Amino acid sequence: MMGTQLPLPARWALARQSRRDPGERLAALRRDATETKALIREALDALAARHDITAKDIEYAMAHADDLLADAIYNVERDLEREIEGEEPV
Repeated sequence: MMGTQLPLPARWALARQSRRDPGERLAALRRDATETKALIREALDALAARHDITAKDIEYAMAHADDLLADAIYNVERDLEREIEGEEPV
């Protein structure tokens, strides 16, 4: 028994998480994504200021960052939307 490793996360942790309101979880996910975009923008603006990068190039990079974040959260966002609509997540 000493060498037994329990799977992570524990089932009780998943059960607790799944009881949270999917609407609240979706709103939190979207808030976090917006905050992440703001942090990326701050970092790019600081880089631009230090190295004379044009505003046009920063806007171009931010468009890619928006796509990157949308791709990153897509599956979780869709699962939460399905859960809100009463469907089973795929």
